[in-house]
Amino acid sequence: MTNLPALTKREFTAYFYSPMAYVIATGYLIFSGLSFYILLKDTRDANAMRNLLTFLGFIHTIFVPMVTMRLIAEERKTGTLEMLVTAPVSDVEIAVSKFLGALGFTVLMIAPTLLYTWIITRVGGRPDYGLVWASYIGLVCLTAAYISIGLFISSTTANQIIAAILTFVVLFTVYFLLGFFAGSVRGLPWKDTINWPEVVTYVHFSSHLESFGKGLVDTRDIVYFLSVVGLGLFLTVKSLESRRWR
Repeated sequence: MTNLPALTKREFTAYFYSPMAYVIATGYLIFSGLSFYILLKDTRDANAMRNLLTFLGFIHTIFVPMVTMRLIAEERKTGTLEMLVTAPVSDVEIAVSKFLGALGFTVLMIAPTLLYTWIITRVGGRPDYGLVWASYIGLVCLTAAYISIGLFISSTTANQIIAAILTFVVLFTVYFLLGFFAGSVRGLPWKDTINWPEVVTYVHFSSHLESFGKGLVDTRDIVYFLSVVGLGLFLTVKSLESRRWR
């Protein structure tokens, strides 16, 4: 993994040479700012930030696919992926560096929202900083899981638009739709040995944000998100390895 720092720097700085990255970041901040303004009209305490960060977890299903769609799909289209996989770097280094570069950019995109906590204090609110920080940790963990999924999907196609759409569909389903399906899976096979509603609820991303929104950093939720990240990176590496045998 000696090439990892250089590769990660390459992936991170590449965003700042793309006009699309600035459009995504600007749109994200405008959207989050308007959402915060609307929430601030109803409450001026920690609940405003908690509700905002929970809402951003859903909004990231739209913005993260735009961040990850180019990671490998663009290199497939331009032909630079073949050069990269034949260079003296491992597939693991390629996958991890692209993941870290995208995560770094997304965290940087989220960072300005920290000012919202200061704004709450300026309008007479009293935010619970422990709850706010726990919510941010949950949002970053969720975003990391999103990015790993988007990275894998980007590695399966040369079309960035297709990569973005497929990533959005998967993230929207796992974050939002599974919650509605939890009660309707009781009729699945092996229902006597497998508690399907519990399984679906566990896979549901949103269910793992609840403790963070209460100010609790539960290691079980962190392990869950890290497991999703690990799975996404593993599948990405396997996808890259398949290119070497074609």
